[in-house]
Amino acid sequence: MPRTAPLHPFTVLALAAAVVATTTAAGRWWLSCTVLLGCLLLAVWARRARRLTGLAAAILAPAWGSQLLIHGLVDRTGSQVLAAAGPLRITVEGLQLAVELGLRTAVLVVAGLLCTLLIDRHDLVAAVDLSGAPPQLGYLVAATLFMLPTLAQRQRAIGEAQALRGAATGAGLLGWWRRVRLRSVPLVLSALQDAADRSAHLAARGFPAAGPHTRLRTVPDSAIQRRLRRVALVCVVLGPLAVLAPAWMELA
Repeated sequence: MPRTAPLHPFTVLALAAAVVATTTAAGRWWLSCTVLLGCLLLAVWARRARRLTGLAAAILAPAWGSQLLIHGLVDRTGSQVLAAAGPLRITVEGLQLAVELGLRTAVLVVAGLLCTLLIDRHDLVAAVDLSGAPPQLGYLVAATLFMLPTLAQRQRAIGEAQALRGAATGAGLLGWWRRVRLRSVPLVLSALQDAADRSAHLAARGFPAAGPHTRLRTVPDSAIQRRLRRVALVCVVLGPLAVLAPAWMELA
């Protein structure tokens, strides 16, 4: 169990939303780097640093590559040219823009991944259920969180079964496309069958339940965390406004 277990899932989400909104609005490289370092230290403290770095690298590598390709190598607006060869034109302004956008993307990705690693999905479903939200919302959150690992495991099982039957897919891009096509049909059909079975079971149990009912799982919460969530939600709105207001006043 992670060290952040006493934290309410809504507290983690509210703090992450406030940090991402303010950092994105500020657009300062040093602030983005500070937030990324803070996320990494928090992941180390929660014993989730290895998974965070691995997942973030898998997502950010192609994102940074596209930013560098679009803004760093084919920039046409910059005046300080570092190198030029044919259609490629590397400028200082293009590289700066690529770095700024890459850091903003990194803050969003790393903060989001950290939330998924710190929040227990069972606690999140229970928190939604205890919050007074419609039961359909809690079921939708639960179905989404629990369906993704199930679909990933089922996809691997389908691939292994097809390999045992000798389904030749080939190599390269064409082979990858054949594998996706062969696995997508049984995967979608099995997901539709699960949805039909679950709907019948929910209808038999009278979902959504009317009246009081007993909950088997509770989520620890405190008055301090509730106040902290309110402050974080206020910062989601006021933080970007405070950062962008001086620039708007100068334009006016």
